[in-house]
Amino acid sequence: MRISELFDELDEHEQNELLDLPVRGTAAVSVRRVRRRVNRALDADPAERRVHMKQAYKKGICAALIAACLLTVAFAAATKLNLLRGWLDEDSIGELVVNTDKQSVETEDFRLTIEESLSDESTTYVAYSLTALSDYGWAILEDLEREEADRTVWTGQDISTGSTSAESLITVQTKGSSKVTNVTQSPRSVLTEYLPASQSGQLRYRSITSGVGSLSLQLYGSDEVLEVPQTVNAQNAEIRFDPQPSISLPNGSTVTFYSLRLTSLGYALDSWSMDMANTQRFDLDYLLRFLMDDGSIRTLGELTAHDAHGYSVWDTVLDLRTVKAVVLNDIAYFLDGSDPLPCPLADELGVIRLEPSPIFTVPANGDGTAVLPGYPARALLEPFGGTVEYDAATKTAVLTRGDYTCTVTVGSPVVQFGDGQSLTHPMPSVAEIVDGTLYLFPFGFDRALGIYDCGVDYKYKDAYFDPLGIEAVYYTV
Repeated sequence: MRISELFDELDEHEQNELLDLPVRGTAAVSVRRVRRRVNRALDADPAERRVHMKQAYKKGICAALIAACLLTVAFAAATKLNLLRGWLDEDSIGELVVNTDKQSVETEDFRLTIEESLSDESTTYVAYSLTALSDYGWAILEDLEREEADRTVWTGQDISTGSTSAESLITVQTKGSSKVTNVTQSPRSVLTEYLPASQSGQLRYRSITSGVGSLSLQLYGSDEVLEVPQTVNAQNAEIRFDPQPSISLPNGSTVTFYSLRLTSLGYALDSWSMDMANTQRFDLDYLLRFLMDDGSIRTLGELTAHDAHGYSVWDTVLDLRTVKAVVLNDIAYFLDGSDPLPCPLADELGVIRLEPSPIFTVPANGDGTAVLPGYPARALLEPFGGTVEYDAATKTAVLTRGDYTCTVTVGSPVVQFGDGQSLTHPMPSVAEIVDGTLYLFPFGFDRALGIYDCGVDYKYKDAYFDPLGIEAVYYTV
């Protein structure tokens, strides 16, 4: 019996409930379209699949199967399966042991398997697969891979893989928190990506979480939960800020820091700003500095991976034995529990505030235009010890800060990096001269110069994605 025939056996009220079923947290999805897609997949081998469906399914589970199909989430394609080579520098793993003992759970149609993982008390990396065990499962996976492999989705607090419904085929569940004091309850998120499968009838994924104590996976239709194992030799350290410092932020707000947990893979900061306005954003993490055993100071920007969608993870596995203290507001808090001591930092490790100026216009919707802002190049670099060398004849500027260097040309969208690589920005230009001053349109200052935006003041509420709604941007290294 086909899914279509099972569907037709439902009475009018039951059909309408399914056909109008919304998918919360996603764009509207047509159940009728899903039904047609499943039928097309089953028709690839009508004789075999009809026999199987007649034996395996009854009217009573038709609705659950269609709902499961609807609520399964799609993910963006990745280039490699090995999660460590994809999200971490494999050479940096050091003493940590990747968990490769496979765990599986099955239903009549699917098998969910944890392929490998690396996890500590703050961060979890896990790669897992979903394998079809029936013709129906095969059809669903083929359909998902063909039509839904072009999107990346990630979740909000305690949400499954990209959907706000708990009834997806794979539910990624977070448990507990890696915060020391838990005074504040920050949203915990799961980022999931689709990976190319090694065999047909199988989909592979990888997920990353941060700021949570543990992670587990559950397959739709099964009561069994697969717990992602913790890496036994992962390092961790806890710092309780005592007394709890209240620090004035550059945007006029104040913030209280309660605790910080450092682990081999990431960190979790417990802090709270009581009076942060809804027209301001400031990334409190960037106030942290790290005093290393060799006496050097490392910044958060130097240690974290900036392609991880804001997740609190290190760029490489961090050996905490090389970290002596965390410096906050010119006070060093030692990992060995010693009493805090003053640790004044150079001005170059501070935060600056820059107000944008209009530098060029671009076509907007319809016949209109939009004015886009830029920031003075010298005002951006010089507070951080950088330099700007401008050649008026070629209209080219060489921007340098420490080991970072890049070259921009007035009126050109191309940024030349010091390592010989280049970036072509989608805007018509990344550099303009206005009243004799060189202005830069934001082109990824983090990669080019090691300078990070850590806060924004907006002119009005809900202007987060509106360049014209920015009143000022805060930068640090």
